[in-house]
Amino acid sequence: MKKIYITVLCTLFFISSATSQDYNFNTKTIPENLKKGAHSVILFEELFVEIKSQKLMTYTVKKAVTVLDKKGDENKYVAVGFDKNTKIQNIKTVIYNALGIEIKKVKKKEYKNVSQVDGGTLYADNRMLYYEHVPTSYPYTIFYEYEVATVNTGFIPRWQPIRSYLTSIISSTYSIKSTNNLKVRVKEKNFEGYSIQKNTLENMLNYKLENQEAIKREPNSPFLENFTPNLLVGLNKFHLEGINGEATNWAEFGQWRYNFLNNGNDKINENAKRIVNNLVEGVTNPIEKAKIIYKYVQDKTRYISVQEGIGGWKPISANEVHNLGYGDCKGLTNYTKALLDAVDVESYYTVIWAGDEKKSVEKDFFSMQGNHIILNLPTDTEDIWLECTSQKVPFGYLGSFTDDRDALVITPEGGIIKHTKVYKTQENLQFTKGVYEIDSEGTITAKAIIESKGTQYHDNLLRYDGESSKELKILFKQYLSNINNIKFSKLEVNNNREENKFEENLEFTASDYASFSGNQMLLPINAFNKYSYVPKRIRNRKLPFVISRGFLDIDEVAIKLPDSYLVEYTPENIKLDTEFGLYVLTFTKVNGNTFNYKRTLQINEGKFPKEKYEAYRKFRENIRKYDNSKIILKKL
Repeated sequence: MKKIYITVLCTLFFISSATSQDYNFNTKTIPENLKKGAHSVILFEELFVEIKSQKLMTYTVKKAVTVLDKKGDENKYVAVGFDKNTKIQNIKTVIYNALGIEIKKVKKKEYKNVSQVDGGTLYADNRMLYYEHVPTSYPYTIFYEYEVATVNTGFIPRWQPIRSYLTSIISSTYSIKSTNNLKVRVKEKNFEGYSIQKNTLENMLNYKLENQEAIKREPNSPFLENFTPNLLVGLNKFHLEGINGEATNWAEFGQWRYNFLNNGNDKINENAKRIVNNLVEGVTNPIEKAKIIYKYVQDKTRYISVQEGIGGWKPISANEVHNLGYGDCKGLTNYTKALLDAVDVESYYTVIWAGDEKKSVEKDFFSMQGNHIILNLPTDTEDIWLECTSQKVPFGYLGSFTDDRDALVITPEGGIIKHTKVYKTQENLQFTKGVYEIDSEGTITAKAIIESKGTQYHDNLLRYDGESSKELKILFKQYLSNINNIKFSKLEVNNNREENKFEENLEFTASDYASFSGNQMLLPINAFNKYSYVPKRIRNRKLPFVISRGFLDIDEVAIKLPDSYLVEYTPENIKLDTEFGLYVLTFTKVNGNTFNYKRTLQINEGKFPKEKYEAYRKFRENIRKYDNSKIILKKL
């Protein structure tokens, strides 16, 4: 059992002044247990942060990584961000071969000065120096060091020594030093079970992780950040792009954000006020008003990134968005809020961590967190959440990008932590109503209507909405990949925002859907929604497993078989009821050669111990088996 060692020493043993020449980068010196199962090995990583004043922070990084094979090439990059208030003081990169012999020293002109954001950005003041090594052989070692100075003490680098699977660590250290009047706050997450040393001195804090073997990614592994060490760091007195801040909790921090970050940017001109008040004239229900304003924003604006202002955290003004017709998540949310204010509907700017992984704002540790902005509308019964960057999603719909996580709601009274919409398993419904007929040659002629709700609505919306007829054919051939020779006669999709569902209507034929053996026809029953995924068998699994989102599929299909054949065999009805989900298959005769097929597949969200993984895998294996059930017919 690994333990946490906490010691108080008189020397700063974590801070190294060694240069690259002082190290032995011969890969033969790497312990075998750290090479095993790894694509790369962090020889050392040293991060030293010094808070010199409320308005000045420097941090230095010194790191060497040995890349063992091509799969470890994610470490071949060096990238250091900067902007008008964050300066790179120096930077050095050296490449070594397997024997530890220097083969390249990167020249200053070889670093690219590029934007930190993509081509969808209108304007930005965030830049980075960037170098990409092009390896010619493996293994190799990349060593780099740099120093950065910034006024933005609101963003203190955190320590997350394990940032990827299949990378082992010989040594990773984090040190932070502050002046006497600036107290450093920290939150230690997931330290248990790791060999972490902690060294506390006056105005100085140090952490060290050593000899960490590579963690193997396993099917349905938890989010890496949820079970590996993570040190959050903050100050009660901080500075951000010309603005001082002071807070001791989320309420005070939210108050600071409300008072200083908007700074008049939430005001809208009189012409815009007249427009929206005319739109809601005669409407008294605040939710109905909000729906009208939300549609107005969707019709009028589009999303484009704007990385400017307070470190990319301050929205451009509502008036600017109104005049230009575009903005980023901050600007569009702020604009929507300003319009709602104009028609007396209460709403609040909300900071959130967005992404498919459900990452929450830390309830008990305030700091600059989050990577996205949404809007909160409180009501007497529930909170309504608005995604203001999409022209497609319905009013009050979040989807898997921002659902089920804690967010910071910024109100005039201060910051409040609230939890976003949780989509229950039964809400994430895909309902398929279909009919198909098989002729004596084994050709299928089929029709199906598919309706998706909850997170399945979002998945299908992203996949199909707005695509051309040609692209839809390609996408639906992928969806119905169990059917060869498919030819579509109808392909229609509809984003039904009024009822919060995505609708698909398809008709097709396919020759040779059924196969033949002598005078028998073999017919796969499940034409529309065959599930083939089975997680890989893992011996000696190390990690628990997670089903991140539950869902429910219901398929009801009428089947007409050829009259020139006699039904010789039909599958038995099946019911699999487990803690991981439910699978039900029923096949009933209506009359003659007409049958009804009904299939229910429910997968339950949850976190499960590693000991239950094989039972879960068997459940998925049985789903695949029964989804491949066949009818056997004999020619008359």
